[in-house]
Amino acid sequence: MPARDPETLKAYLEMITADSGGIEGALARLTPQTEAVGGGLENMNGGPDRMRQAQEGLETIARDQAPTPEQMYGLEAIILPGFRPAEPIVDGTFKFTQEQWAKLSDDAATRTRLEGVIPSIGRIELPGNPNYPYGGTGFVVGDNLIMTNRHVAAIFASGLGDRRLDFLPDARAGIDFKRELDRPTGPTLMVDKIVLIHPFWDMAILRVDRLPASARPLKLSLQDARDLAKREIVVIGYPASDTGRNPATVQNQVFGSDLQIKRIQPGLLQGGLSTGSFGKSVRAASHDCSTLGGNSGSALVDVASGEVLGLHFGGLYLQQNYAVPASELARDSRVIATGVQFAGKATGGDGDWAAWWRQADATEAAQGDADTASSSPPAPAPPPPANTGGGVTTMAPDGSVTFEIPLRITISLGAVPVVAATAQAMRPETVAAETEALREPDHADADVSRSGYDPDFLNQTPPLAGLTVPLPGAADAAILARSRTGADVLHYQNFSIRMHASRRLALVTASNVTKEFALRQPEPGRDYSRKGLSGLGPNDQEKWFLDPNLGPELQLPDIFFTKDKGAFDKGHIVRREDVAWGKSYAALKLANGDTYHVTNCSPQVAGFNRSTLGVDNWGDLENVVLSQAASERLCVFAGPVLADDDETFVGRGDGGVVLRAKVPSQFWKVIVARLGEGLAAFGFMLEQDLSAVPTEFVVPASFKRKLQALTAIETATGVSFATALHAADQYETELGAEIARRGGAG
Repeated sequence: MPARDPETLKAYLEMITADSGGIEGALARLTPQTEAVGGGLENMNGGPDRMRQAQEGLETIARDQAPTPEQMYGLEAIILPGFRPAEPIVDGTFKFTQEQWAKLSDDAATRTRLEGVIPSIGRIELPGNPNYPYGGTGFVVGDNLIMTNRHVAAIFASGLGDRRLDFLPDARAGIDFKRELDRPTGPTLMVDKIVLIHPFWDMAILRVDRLPASARPLKLSLQDARDLAKREIVVIGYPASDTGRNPATVQNQVFGSDLQIKRIQPGLLQGGLSTGSFGKSVRAASHDCSTLGGNSGSALVDVASGEVLGLHFGGLYLQQNYAVPASELARDSRVIATGVQFAGKATGGDGDWAAWWRQADATEAAQGDADTASSSPPAPAPPPPANTGGGVTTMAPDGSVTFEIPLRITISLGAVPVVAATAQAMRPETVAAETEALREPDHADADVSRSGYDPDFLNQTPPLAGLTVPLPGAADAAILARSRTGADVLHYQNFSIRMHASRRLALVTASNVTKEFALRQPEPGRDYSRKGLSGLGPNDQEKWFLDPNLGPELQLPDIFFTKDKGAFDKGHIVRREDVAWGKSYAALKLANGDTYHVTNCSPQVAGFNRSTLGVDNWGDLENVVLSQAASERLCVFAGPVLADDDETFVGRGDGGVVLRAKVPSQFWKVIVARLGEGLAAFGFMLEQDLSAVPTEFVVPASFKRKLQALTAIETATGVSFATALHAADQYETELGAEIARRGGAG
């Protein structure tokens, strides 16, 4: 269990015990029960030993000293569930035994009021999604309208605003209003349309036709939750496991062993606090209910009125939870226009986020009138034949057999025993035709000045000390390739690369990434598509090129990839979309062209390099991190894991020269964001499973992605991260657990 900061824990205990006499009051309440276990808090966990640990921990903190791990465990196991429980909802009702909250179930009027809310809150289901058991929580806010988080909707939806919204390919969503402890599940009512994805707040509205009569719309309060500190509320939702990054023991004490079921979680509002959300700082409502990741999209219900005071969207363990204030949504005419119901006359208007709506509108308009995207879900794909194990097998007239799993593997009985082909359109049959179709994307000469990676990229507005993000180095500098000028770094537009000399691949790439619309499309009317920026025709194929600043013997040429029978994609390590930004169209073209240097290429199979179910294996991680960030800017480090036991692939070089290169089986990525006035770093490992096909190159059947500590990435890669990044590592934090869960990187 990760160590806790005593000051942070003390502040949290003072917050949740403020209405019960503070820490001293909690200590006085706990002491008489330590020896005589028979009622009260100990019923949550039982046992005088745990009670004694909690008591000693309270006494230690009261003396401004650090509690021992055992005392910390006792505090978290006793105090947290005692003051902020999470009780299961069964048959539409609930029961609290804790002294502080027993009134919620004992008082008939209060219980009836809350029971009236429960049928309108459900679990967002994701049928057919292999990465998520479910998305989060949602609740009825109008006729056939469901409100949830934008980051929940992002799992199955694309677009932003209220015009051109779409379901991701093969993605669907629904809602189940049951999912109670030891009870049958209810029907999953499918989402028919994505109505709105808010460009400022972490909120989305979905349409589900034919909602049951019991799921009546909840009224959104016009009172500002940020001005209602100490107001009693309940969060009703579906808490899920936090992937074990936080104490599983405490999680079990609060939530029991039954997760992903409907629960009621009481607490207090704690005023307004600024937090990061989708590349901006927002002033959210805060609360102290015990929540976990699956609570995303839960309603904050006012105990006194039954009205919804806010929409829960995130939080930090033993610190604060954050919610979109319902009153802010009442100031948005577009939200009102959807039919969301408020507990009074909503004022409407543009809100303080009109610029974000204009940006969303401009982005949608840029798609053009020819965009036929529909916000209705696709028809379910027919099930595969029963004897294929989820794949499809076909035989061609030439005797070759193709397996779709969903990567395409073709086994031919000709001279080449095994050919792995990507799922893209097949390349021309002959080498001559293939070569003629290749053309280098537009790119600048080597003597054109490039900005390279900027370590102060996040330290912009306002500038703050300690936000510099240094470019990583190598633990052993001797392995680095040297340029013709002797430098061990190659600088391109908006990114830089350090090359591994003997492997002829990047050891580490460092890029500055931004989602700022003004920098992504600086000149209206220009063609910002991949073909437009690259200057290629509709039938051209991209030919990558050597960096003249580096010796050719230190690079793998394009021909290694284009004459490999389609075994590889030329996988961008620095994503083209990430660094294609600037203050002018010319700057975008410069950055776009620079990404096609072979120094930025690593052999990756198509299913690794491309989208799966509409979610990019690399890019969606950045989007998830941005959902928590206070700036639209990121610093991104990435590269292959160059292991000694990597499989060797035999390919071609110029003039028929045979080239042998080891193929990485793992790739890593570290995303650094600005959160408020500090940094947060998230490290990931992505593995392509090289197995089972008897050839010099093997096609991966699956991919695994994990959140990793930066120290583990250093050990695996030989890359060296700066001390500031280690201090910002989120691996063992609640935020890291949430990012891992939402990014599918458990």
